[in-house]
Amino acid sequence: MKSIQSILVIALIILAPTVMADSKHKQYSHGAQIQHFDFARVIRVKPIYRQVKHSNPVQECWQEPVRHKRSHKSADGIVAGGLIGGIVGHQIGSGRGRKLATAVGAILGAQIGHEAVNGHVNSSHGQHVEYMEHCEVQHQVSYEEVIDAYLVTYQYDGQRHNIEMPYHPGKRIKMRIQATPVI
Repeated sequence: MKSIQSILVIALIILAPTVMADSKHKQYSHGAQIQHFDFARVIRVKPIYRQVKHSNPVQECWQEPVRHKRSHKSADGIVAGGLIGGIVGHQIGSGRGRKLATAVGAILGAQIGHEAVNGHVNSSHGQHVEYMEHCEVQHQVSYEEVIDAYLVTYQYDGQRHNIEMPYHPGKRIKMRIQATPVI
């Protein structure tokens, strides 16, 4: 039994380097790559801008004249004013002048009553003007330039390269180097 164990140990010692070499070969075969990192010197960094649109709602208000036509007038002022004016005229006059004073008082009272109830109306146009406020929302648009990315020129292994980056890289760029080993 000891002889079988001795043979197995000797076989392992002889075959071990061959098995190890074969496993290393398998690690690099079939396109396997070795990775390491290095740094490249940044030569130039140029910002890339884009425009951003801002829209702010602003309410604008103004006064606008509105004309109203008077289609009907109230007779209440004419009647009340005429009665009051007639009574006052009757009190002032005497004798034959009393009738004339009553008539003049009634006419003046009717006109005053009409003005008091219906307001002053432009007789040539028959319109009343009011001012009403109107408002509407306008959008004020402005544009702002913001940095969107950076165009970076760097030098590595004697050659210049360009890359677009989302941030400013500083004086050097960390590079991942991949190499396929030659066996």
